[in-house]
Amino acid sequence: MRLVTYYTPSHYEMCRRYVLSRAWKFKEVRSTEYGQQCPTGAFKSVGWNACMMDKLACLMSIPMDGEVTLYVDSDVVLMPGLHEWCERQAAEMAFDEIAYSDDVVQWCAGVMLFRPTSKTHAWWRLIADMSHIWNLPDQDVIHTIRAQCAERGGQLPVPMQVLPADRVCNWATVGNTTVWSGEAFDVPKSCVAWHANWTIGVPAKEEMLLRVATGETSSNLPLTA
Repeated sequence: MRLVTYYTPSHYEMCRRYVLSRAWKFKEVRSTEYGQQCPTGAFKSVGWNACMMDKLACLMSIPMDGEVTLYVDSDVVLMPGLHEWCERQAAEMAFDEIAYSDDVVQWCAGVMLFRPTSKTHAWWRLIADMSHIWNLPDQDVIHTIRAQCAERGGQLPVPMQVLPADRVCNWATVGNTTVWSGEAFDVPKSCVAWHANWTIGVPAKEEMLLRVATGETSSNLPLTA
């Protein structure tokens, strides 16, 4: 099984600590550094769309060999049992299927399980083209295409599903609808990957991931300065 991630300089240490050093049992790990096109590294700030285009380029660089592949953003902490769970999940998926994590308001492209094939490659190419045309990041494009497809009775080019929210978790899946500001939170015992979305800025993301990795989430600690 293959693990894929990408990072910019602002996110390297986070990626190294919570993704690359915790990629237990994955026989192949592909990590790619791209330039800092988003100066702040903050969600939907200036340069964000360009970073998402780099992410799509990363996905399109994966060999189309049908190997089960887990893609994770650099602000994800991998948990024990992830590899085994991915094996079971992938065994139940169609060969060209893509499974996204749940962001509650829409599907999330921060954690995706799939097999790279000519069909999934063509899907990433379509998302990249539409991102450029609509001037939207990848996740918003995927959401819009899915909504239009459902409304008009169309058919997506590859099968898709959303991953269980008790396995791939984030601030929203545990019951929150506002940006994280340092509050206490509970991590489901079944969690195999936690994504620090609904969390803006590198310091806040690093603090959230640290709390998840160490289990220090039960007290309402202030954000580390």
